[in-house]
Amino acid sequence: MLKPVDSLLKRDDLWLASQWQQEPCGIATGFPGLDRHLARQGWPNCGVVEVLVADPGSGEVLLLQSLMTPAQDQWLLLICPPFVPYAPAWSRKLDLSRLLCLTELDRKEQLWAAEQALASGSCQRVLLWLDALSVSESRRLQLAAERGDSVALVFLPLALEQQSHPVGLRLRLTPEPAGHRLQILKQRGGWPQSPQRLPLAPQGWGALPARDAATLVQGPW
Repeated sequence: MLKPVDSLLKRDDLWLASQWQQEPCGIATGFPGLDRHLARQGWPNCGVVEVLVADPGSGEVLLLQSLMTPAQDQWLLLICPPFVPYAPAWSRKLDLSRLLCLTELDRKEQLWAAEQALASGSCQRVLLWLDALSVSESRRLQLAAERGDSVALVFLPLALEQQSHPVGLRLRLTPEPAGHRLQILKQRGGWPQSPQRLPLAPQGWGALPARDAATLVQGPW
């Protein structure tokens, strides 16, 4: 008969102190001060990163631009973004032939597409904008990302901050007059951190104009 502690150790939403040295080095964020506060000294190499935003499309992509260039044989997938990607700006940072953008999907289709893409091993990065996410849905995305050695960047509204999801990294990003305010709410292998101010500037990505003024980016189909 298993002891209560043994059953707890099998949960995937608990972190053990012995796992600290086993974590691989992360991907540099482009912000040295932020790297110092992240457990892997950068973004995780796989798993789910949740970003709580007050106004979708207000700069969350700029925070994660170091993750936006997939490997040569990999894809970058955007699922129902709140903006239409501005092709001339994005082309300065990545090969548009490796970018896929899915729109006009219902919620069930969004989650299905994200899970399939993450687990496939072909989409190294998946960006997903949602209005809500349950614990079971976040766990499925986390397991799919681990299976495909990929990263899911899930953008959620600030109203969901009090919910607890079994993900490796959870952030809150809010715009300010001189940049953005970022707080690490939860991270596997580390602790929550005090808010930081980041000077998020386009730096080659360019402004993302309104839907009716943008150029649509499509995949090779």
